[in-house]
Amino acid sequence: MCYDVGMKEDRAERRERKRAARAAKQKERIERHVVVCPHCGKNVLDHMTECPHCKGALQPAGYRPVDPAKYKKIKLICTAVGIAVAVAVVIVIFVTR
Repeated sequence: MCYDVGMKEDRAERRERKRAARAAKQKERIERHVVVCPHCGKNVLDHMTECPHCKGALQPAGYRPVDPAKYKKIKLICTAVGIAVAVAVVIVIFVTR
């Protein structure tokens, strides 16, 4: 009977260690995305556009709006490539018949 109690305690300890490890890993992942608000000095997440504490404007980390001229050029190139692919598919379909 003592053996069963010892095994249950071991399982409980292992379960608790795994839970603690998961919690520590989750906390570490969240802390990587925490920055200090330049307006009030409190911690906020790096993807926020407004501080929840002082309502100050924030620039999200890694976010830069696309230049409209560059966006227009990319859209034009994608449209041209799409049309070329569609024409090529139509030609292949009619030639192989």
